[in-house]
Amino acid sequence: GPQGFQGVQGATGPVGPQGIQGVQGATGATGLQGLQGIQGVTGATGAVGATGPVGPQGIQGIQGATGATGPQGLQGIQGVTGATGATGPQGLQGIQGATGATGAVGATGPQGLQGIQGIQGATGATGPQGLQGIQGATGATGATGATGPAGTITPAAAVADVGAAPTVADVATTLNALLASLRAAGILST
Repeated sequence: GPQGFQGVQGATGPVGPQGIQGVQGATGATGLQGLQGIQGVTGATGAVGATGPVGPQGIQGIQGATGATGPQGLQGIQGVTGATGATGPQGLQGIQGATGATGAVGATGPQGLQGIQGIQGATGATGPQGLQGIQGATGATGATGATGPAGTITPAAAVADVGAAPTVADVATTLNALLASLRAAGILST
């Protein structure tokens, strides 16, 4: 069907709060050439006025919603060329190039003279004692040996018994006599 009529343009929304000025970006590419406006009547040539100083750039506000596209306006007067923007920060360092190939091994040089023998170093400390080894299995019981010759029994000399109510001197005398008899029989060492 035929295209419908263009709807009524909505009311412009309220202006948002003014944002903090961002870092100035790089200069954008030149836009497309606008359509040439209708040729006006040629007026009298006026005197060329002096170019005024470039005013300070205002803080950029938050961008509002995009309104409906209006009809193509007449071409405006060419504006004064703006000042050149500041140089941008230095770019990131490029990727490191690949490592070059390893060069060929050089020829082996002549053998050097033998050096003087060094002084013998000090003896190192004794290392820790090693762990005790595992106990081996019990060996088989050996055969019973032959019976040895009978020993010579040397009886010790008799010592009188201590009385029923001995004194300390009696006990000492009897004990000394018993020790002397055992020594004489070779049971105690002298």
